[in-house]
Amino acid sequence: MRALVLLLTGASLLPGAAHAQDGCNRNPTELEVAEARSLFIDGSEDVEAFRWADAIPKFERSYSLSCAPSALYNLAMALRALGRHRDARDAFDRLLGGHPELSEDLRENATTFRAEEAARVAVLLLAGIDPDVRPAIHFDGRDVLDDGERPLRIETDAGAHSLVATIPEHQPFLWEGRLGDGQVETVELRFTPIPRGGGDALPIVLGIGAALLVAAGVAVGVVLWEDAQIRPFNPDRLVTVSGG
Repeated sequence: MRALVLLLTGASLLPGAAHAQDGCNRNPTELEVAEARSLFIDGSEDVEAFRWADAIPKFERSYSLSCAPSALYNLAMALRALGRHRDARDAFDRLLGGHPELSEDLRENATTFRAEEAARVAVLLLAGIDPDVRPAIHFDGRDVLDDGERPLRIETDAGAHSLVATIPEHQPFLWEGRLGDGQVETVELRFTPIPRGGGDALPIVLGIGAALLVAAGVAVGVVLWEDAQIRPFNPDRLVTVSGG
């Protein structure tokens, strides 16, 4: 993986060297260029030491300051190394779409990596939703925007996931499962009306709360799993999780 680090050339972080228009600074000051260069070097050292998670915010900041394609390329590769395939794909898209000045070799490499990352993005398709209904959807503890697309498409990375969907006057729909790299899974959402009379209202409300906690727990578990992958084993950092 060490070969992924782009070398810092004299022109790679100079003002005006990039032409992207996705929120980065196209006219950095000398101080901003100096900060961007320092962050780039620090992030590259993190990559050399396999500290992928530490490198990501440094490359992000370096790119936002300078618009340097080398910083964005390294950011995409660090995301790729962490298995964040959706984010890596999107970073390669930004690089390819926003930097016409890329060399032929770099563009070819980025195009190849982009295709690989796109193929590894997992997709959950939510079917059975009425086109006129906009359920509240929480995936891994985060809100999902329902843009009206049917079936509703949720892109994610491989691993354990959970989903809670609710509509007024209906019991929540719950789903838990695992998705593999590139897997496309279709889930049929079915909502059961809440019986009138209110007797079952409290258990249903508690069920929704419990489901959201489970979803949040899955998200935390994914973060902890990633941390375990990128940090060397240390007996002094043992953490015990009690099920009780």
